Amino acid sequence: MHQALSESLRQQLLAIAALAEEPAIPDLTTRPVFILSPASLLGTTHGPQIAKSTTGLVAVVDDMSCEAVIHGAPRWSSMDFLQRAAQYANAVAIDFSESPADRSHMAELCRRASIPKEDCVIAQAQLGMVSVYETVGDYRLKTLERLDDFLRLADRFADHHSRATLYANLLFRLTYDRSYMLQTWANPIEEYFSSYAAPSTFRLGSQEHYCDCGAFQGPIVSKFLGATNYHYKSITAFEPDRANFEVLERISALPLENFRPVNKAVSSRKQTLRFMETGTVSSYVSAAGTATVQTTKLDDELEKLTFLKMDVEGFESKTLQGASRLITNQRPRIAACVYHYAHDLLDVVSQLDKSVDDYHLRLRQHNGSYYYDLILYASPITGVEAPAWAA
Repeated sequence: MHQALSESLRQQLLAIAALAEEPAIPDLTTRPVFILSPASLLGTTHGPQIAKSTTGLVAVVDDMSCEAVIHGAPRWSSMDFLQRAAQYANAVAIDFSESPADRSHMAELCRRASIPKEDCVIAQAQLGMVSVYETVGDYRLKTLERLDDFLRLADRFADHHSRATLYANLLFRLTYDRSYMLQTWANPIEEYFSSYAAPSTFRLGSQEHYCDCGAFQGPIVSKFLGATNYHYKSITAFEPDRANFEVLERISALPLENFRPVNKAVSSRKQTLRFMETGTVSSYVSAAGTATVQTTKLDDELEKLTFLKMDVEGFESKTLQGASRLITNQRPRIAACVYHYAHDLLDVVSQLDKSVDDYHLRLRQHNGSYYYDLILYASPITGVEAPAWAA
């Protein structure tokens, strides 16, 4: 299945890239607008700015909230929308829904109401809004600039699912159509590693020296403990945000053996940087930051490493640079986020190639509704099982 899908998506990608036409919504800022699923993560994050940028916002459509007003507009139910939307000529609905069920519901709702539905990402691009840390438009342009590099990388992946995942992700970047990614969507529960009988990411061994870079408040550390049944060699967790770190330190009601939380950021060298400290998953290095953070190199912090997880807001390639000795000598498996910036995937693979030349690469998209959770899986051995030295 994935082989045929991969080839089909590749051909669609080449055709769309040749056109190089950026989608747009005519008269977005002046025509009547409805916002669908305003309380979703995407709706909460990006909906308010779109609401402020359009002079014709009529209502938001949400069946779950008890609020009368969301994003400054009256809340309608789906039935309200069906009964009242037709009176607004030339109206358009901007869709922020995320789950397949919600997206299908909103598509059917708009079909029955005869109101055209457009994706929120098109609106974000048109209004110059961010994707993750780059604007949606810049993310698209940078993808086009290095499309040939992405296509060459696809040929290096170890399986057809990975190639299909990359093509679907690139199609989304160019068209702003999130539905492409649902065709290759990988189980979110298996992100980084899995406890399932037939995993598609990695299975952990009982001798792991695990390093969590961007540990937040410890959800993946907790997942690691469950996946290994507390049978491991060591855990080192880096989290620069002080509020998050305080929670991370108290992650377990039981004393954990060989668990070392570190209140630093990871990078290619030691330095002090400005830091936007938010107490959320999105704390990040920024010149506009209100706090400072000390960075460190993994080569200076660790002697043993079998599994490296990285979600460090675009610092993944720098983290690999600072871990070149460990990667060359210890040959850990790596699960790296590659979605914060358009070239993250290319940069991470390029940096990894400087330390090892024989790693097997796979790619999975664990979020089927946005840029988030595109993960590169790199291993010194084929397949999903732990190597002998970590088993």
